[in-house]
Amino acid sequence: MSYVIGVKKEDATYCLKASVENNCFLLIPVESDSDLSRIFSHPYRNGAMQILNWINKNDSKLASEKLEIYVEGKFRK
Repeated sequence: MSYVIGVKKEDATYCLKASVENNCFLLIPVESDSDLSRIFSHPYRNGAMQILNWINKNDSKLASEKLEIYVEGKFRK
């Protein structure tokens, strides 16, 4: 089971994507299974929690989105 970090807002789901080019995390909309292949996914809940804790301490913009951890399979169509 894999875990993703995201938020539900405005009747849409957004999940984190790691941007290597910009050395940051971005929120992208998840509307299909192909979108799931582009987002950051962690195989362990504890690892996803560590990343979420880092974001909450170091990225005030993303922390203000009130991100949560979800099971990736929840978004499969």
